[in-house]
Amino acid sequence: MIGRLSAWFSHRRPLGVQGERYAARWLSRQGYEILRRNVRLGRDEADLIARGPDGCTLVIVEVKTRRESIPAPEASIHRDKRRHLTRIAQRLQRRGAMDQPIRFDVIAIVWPEGGEPDVRHYVNAFPAVGG
Repeated sequence: MIGRLSAWFSHRRPLGVQGERYAARWLSRQGYEILRRNVRLGRDEADLIARGPDGCTLVIVEVKTRRESIPAPEASIHRDKRRHLTRIAQRLQRRGAMDQPIRFDVIAIVWPEGGEPDVRHYVNAFPAVGG
């Protein structure tokens, strides 16, 4: 069983890392400034934190990468993940690090084996989640 889990994680992890790197480059080409990658605050984690093209908005980005489009990568962002991202935004605001508006974007990437990635960017994908 451990060998199976290990194989599953080693297969999955590189795709996720590739997706995050691709998303960062893709966002940069769209005029975003990538400020941080893989931000951890306690148990909460955000894939990317960027400044939007307007130069005023802080964008917390969740990246989901899959080999196939079914189920859609963006469908895996549940309430708990939104809550974690909201807590990161709250901590950043409390620390006074950011006096600017914050929004949550999602980058969904379908990257078939041997194919080109298909990127879907959901701007302001969800509101802050309390609780």
